[in-house]
Amino acid sequence: MNIQTNITRYWDGRARIYDAHQQRDDRLDADQAVWTRVLVQALQGDLTDVLDLGTGSGYLAFLLADLGYTVTATDLSEGMLDVAEDHAQQRAVKNQPNPRFALGDAITPAFETDSFDAITNRYVMWTLRDPLTALFNWKRVLRPGGQLIIIDAPWFPNGIEANTTEGFAEYYGGTVSQSLPLAQARSIEDTLAIIRQAGFQHVTSAPLTEVFTLDQAAGVAPGHHVQMQHIITATKAPTVDAGTDHASIAAAAVARMDPRLDLWSDAFAVCADPTRLKLLIALHAAPEATVSELAAAVESTPNAVTQALRKLHEAGISEPRTHGRHRRWRLIDPRIHDLLHHLAAPHSDLHPDHP
Repeated sequence: MNIQTNITRYWDGRARIYDAHQQRDDRLDADQAVWTRVLVQALQGDLTDVLDLGTGSGYLAFLLADLGYTVTATDLSEGMLDVAEDHAQQRAVKNQPNPRFALGDAITPAFETDSFDAITNRYVMWTLRDPLTALFNWKRVLRPGGQLIIIDAPWFPNGIEANTTEGFAEYYGGTVSQSLPLAQARSIEDTLAIIRQAGFQHVTSAPLTEVFTLDQAAGVAPGHHVQMQHIITATKAPTVDAGTDHASIAAAAVARMDPRLDLWSDAFAVCADPTRLKLLIALHAAPEATVSELAAAVESTPNAVTQALRKLHEAGISEPRTHGRHRRWRLIDPRIHDLLHHLAAPHSDLHPDHP
């Protein structure tokens, strides 16, 4: 069965149960107040047209409409859209503003280039089969300077099976979860790396502590665990006026550059060798690894890895520690460390998140 078909069938069957949890009487008012604050703080500037992708039953889309935005909301689940339309009819009776709902794939939104001031989605990135392609497409339909607002979390760092919701493992397990790059991510940093890779600017992430506190107090959906969620904001590069004084801007940028240029050129030279770069990524993720462990990771010989580590040590980039019969290695150069982040070098349990 097609992977997306499997995913869509799950949400079709779960649509009304999922929505009922979001509409719980014991926390509905508090939820809407919290999420409204989140959106108000995130959406900045003179915005009108917002596209909410993977809208589900329209939770975020309705809040955006209440804030005065013109909202288009799409989803591939007809079951979810049926629930959203039911809510829209109830709101229409009360003269409340409504989004325009449409069937559509979040990865390939069928809209003209430069159509929206902002794109939003909540709990969508983890379930995308091709998040990088999706981000390129989102950037296309955003207007220059447009905003991207993403809300998500590393939901299943210990595997999809951690979610015991009925039917979830059946539809999302096996080859499905293995085909979703962010489904079992261990850190929100993995999502940030893909957004940067797609060319978005000013990519930032902040933990949603108020949502976390509310989840702790009121409880989350059955089969789920309380998890820190994050809001990610980014922008599409604005259009540059052809009359801009590019020469002055370029000269000013060079003038502000770190005067220790030779240190950076050395760092780039170190990363230029593919085998050495793989070794650095392995060291970044697994500090204290041995030569044999690193050799297996980079598919090289222990002798070749030993020689490469010796050069890295001489350059002040890595250092060993004697432990019994082994030497354990770690990365110590902060410049190389920063460069690796731009290559989507992952963190692990051995190397926790940091700013």
